[in-house]
Amino acid sequence: MNENIFRILGVQTREDCISNMLAYVFNSSRKFQHEFLSKICKSNTDFDKCKAYTRISTGETGIPDIVIVCNSSKKTELIILENKLKADEGKDQTEKYASDETINVLHQKLCSQVKMEDIHPKFIFLTLFPDQKPLSSKFRTVTHKELLSLRGKSSESNLADQLLNHWLDLIELFYKKSQIDEGDIVLEKLQDEDGLDGSYLYFRAFLSKLALPNDLKNEGFFRASQQGRRYYGAIFSKDSWHPSEMEENHGSWTLDPKKVFNIHFEPQFNVLSGIFNIYLHYEVNPYETLTWVRNNIPKTQYEKYISRREKFVQLLIETGIKKWEFGGGSNQIAKVQLDFNNLSVREALNKIEEIFGETSKAIDSILAKL
Repeated sequence: MNENIFRILGVQTREDCISNMLAYVFNSSRKFQHEFLSKICKSNTDFDKCKAYTRISTGETGIPDIVIVCNSSKKTELIILENKLKADEGKDQTEKYASDETINVLHQKLCSQVKMEDIHPKFIFLTLFPDQKPLSSKFRTVTHKELLSLRGKSSESNLADQLLNHWLDLIELFYKKSQIDEGDIVLEKLQDEDGLDGSYLYFRAFLSKLALPNDLKNEGFFRASQQGRRYYGAIFSKDSWHPSEMEENHGSWTLDPKKVFNIHFEPQFNVLSGIFNIYLHYEVNPYETLTWVRNNIPKTQYEKYISRREKFVQLLIETGIKKWEFGGGSNQIAKVQLDFNNLSVREALNKIEEIFGETSKAIDSILAKL
């Protein structure tokens, strides 16, 4: 890739910087406005005037990344756009932005000359990652990939053109990370740092190629960060491994140890260290912390749950399955660390498929006995 403005400044993951760029390009080019409203916002483009604003405070409900106001003789459209790059949604963030309180504040600040009944709000959740969804159902999810259709649509401004194209170059490279070949050296791809966490897309594509045995299903992917540890994960399980959930009745919880559990494989890749672990979990369903369980579940029920869990682990050890290191905590019961050094995608997949196949067969047999 040629030199890139956002990489040079080190701001490619700064949501405020990318929001500033999009608002600048929007306000600089009528042509870009038309295309952005039509393709990204799914809006009627017959407006007399449109303007994009960044970080307009709405008081207690927060500060939306971008607000677009479009006026015509018939109506005013108020578009609230939340721009997400690597961060997760803040607590109830989109719910607050979609509230009447937020709309009222923005109406007063940006278009008070228009009657409130003539305001038509829209909500856009613009995200890099295809699996990231807004909490509020009022928001429509759009990925940055859809911006690629806007290349060359800001020709009224050379600077706007340059800024937009440099961002589109980055996201085009980012989305190419989801392309996978079974001959790829898997660690090279999983640790290919583009600044936007594109290797997470490769992780998803990699594990999606697994031939899953014994009715196992992929139940989702996730990204997480802790101090000094950034990792990608996935959950593999099936219905019989989490048959029921804890029940609540008038503030009291019950846990049937024969039905309330969740067994699953949890592959995790540590991006910084390059270590790939598969964890085997046996935990309460739905997941709660150990402190919560001890404070909310009757002691006798939890003791029976622990007894059954320990018996399960012992029976699994007695099967003689290889590679697993047993131990952990209130959730993890075992783990296996895989060495993918110089392995191709297919070779790495074979290792995981072997472990999933042997272990899932043993788990099914034990559950049938219990």
